[in-house]
Parts: sequence; C-alpha cells; structure tokens
Amino acid sequence: MLDTTSTKDEKITVLADHHIANRRLYRERIWLPARAMHEEIGSYAAWRRVLVEIEDYDGRLYFPDQRPFRHPEILEMFSDVGNRWMGLFLETAQCGIAPRRYASPITFNRVRVIELYCRLHGASQGVPA
Repeated sequence: MLDTTSTKDEKITVLADHHIANRRLYRERIWLPARAMHEEIGSYAAWRRVLVEIEDYDGRLYFPDQRPFRHPEILEMFSDVGNRWMGLFLETAQCGIAPRRYASPITFNRVRVIELYCRLHGASQGVPA
C-alpha cells in the first residue's frame, strides 16, 4: 500500500485520513507498531523527543494523492512535556489485542506522524507488540 523505503531525496507517502479511520489498518499499521516501538523508546516523554526527527523529512512528505503534508511543529502537536496523550493512544482494550480507543479526526496528524516514525524506523515490519 505505501512505500516503506526511502532515500535522501525521495518523496515519502503519509497515510490519508481514510487509512487512519480504517480500524483494521489502524490496529495493524499504526497501533501495534507503535506499541512495539514503545519498548525501544521507553517512555511517553521520550516519544515526544524522538518524533521531532520527523521534521528532518519536511518537504518530502506527501499524501497518496501527491498533496504535500505540512504538519505543525512536533513539539506543538505534542505540547505536554510528559506526553500523557501517548499513554492514552497506546492503551489496550480489555480483550488485550486491540486499542482501547481509535483516532478521531482532530488527532489524525499526531497518529500520522507516529505511524511515519514507526515505519521509517522499522517497527511496522512485523514486529510483535
């Protein structure tokens, strides 16, 4: 569906809104990789620090329809220093295998950045949560 490799000057495709709204895709391509990556990152506050790396790709990020993806500064999107929102995002439903909650349109840019970070750093390549 989306290209997972990238060289220095290539365009990088980000998820469209309908991808994020798809519950199966959300669970498999966004939430599970983020939970797996959380083991490596270590804390909610650390997520805020590593997500800033996405700004290195500014100017190369595009939606599938080739519109540029322009996001607010990462530290503005995740303004809480402790990044408590990340804890809510990573919560598991009582069944233990699904997210407790899904993204709403107001959080799509946050989720898009998290998915992109995980994809660029390898967590979406079948790493279990």
